[in-house]
Amino acid sequence: MSRYFRFFGLERDPFLDTADPFFYCELGALRKAKERLFDSVDASRGLTVVLGDPGTGKTSLSGALEAELLADDRIVMGKILDPTFATEVEFLIAVGRVFGLALPARSSAALKNALKNFFFETAVLEKRTLVLIVDEAQNLSDENLEALRLLLNYHVPQRKLLNILLFGQSELEARIAARGNLADRVDGWIRLDLLDEPTLLAILDYRLTKAGLAPGSHLLTADARALLSQASGGVPRRLTMLAHHAMREASDRASTLVNEDHVRSAMTARGITVKPRPAVIETIPPASAEPAVPEPERPRGLFSRLFARRA
Repeated sequence: MSRYFRFFGLERDPFLDTADPFFYCELGALRKAKERLFDSVDASRGLTVVLGDPGTGKTSLSGALEAELLADDRIVMGKILDPTFATEVEFLIAVGRVFGLALPARSSAALKNALKNFFFETAVLEKRTLVLIVDEAQNLSDENLEALRLLLNYHVPQRKLLNILLFGQSELEARIAARGNLADRVDGWIRLDLLDEPTLLAILDYRLTKAGLAPGSHLLTADARALLSQASGGVPRRLTMLAHHAMREASDRASTLVNEDHVRSAMTARGITVKPRPAVIETIPPASAEPAVPEPERPRGLFSRLFARRA
């Protein structure tokens, strides 16, 4: 069975719901966000927090950052995808595991000491940079947020021994802010906001081009592009999801162009509605109508002139 995107002459699915670095479109705010993350890691500043609502690009940003960090031999990186651990001991063992350490289940104090020794050997003796990335960081318990704060205490005069990058939803900000001793250790807050229409349309074009759309070709009508941007609400994940379903709808109808009707079908299938754009109604006077002649202004008395000025 032929894949639907081949109907449009594409080599790959441009709107697959994964954070594929191949389709990572680094525009504006995302470029600045990645630069800030790199600067923090390069200077070993400690803790940086990336915040954003679901679908705003945290995973894509994290994936692009990881690809570049892993390409640098000076960097040792570990990542925790789900930080939901019942106890501090479980969490500390997981931190060691992502760096290749097989730590036995001991007291939290013993585990922290083992991690401190590993951090010192790697960062100071081997002169490498340690980076711990925690995804879905809003799921960290208060106990494990405190464990991270304690790990940030390990440093030498010139640098932190461990860099921690937290990627989480917006509620993470309030939880960290409520812990003053942890909030004071945040080197930078990076917030991923909703995207504007030019950026959303640029993402559509970039993905289609990367998927193999011939230069100068068009797959989406202007109305379809505008509606996709509006219906996405500025959320890139929703944009690509709707574009995917609209393309599938068009291919099912044997249409080589994705139009507004295909997008509306995709929106209906996903339960997404937007307010219709108001129609522009132009009032044209009858051809026989005589132009209105203004009445001459009547002279006004002193009282009426004074009253008009005060009004």
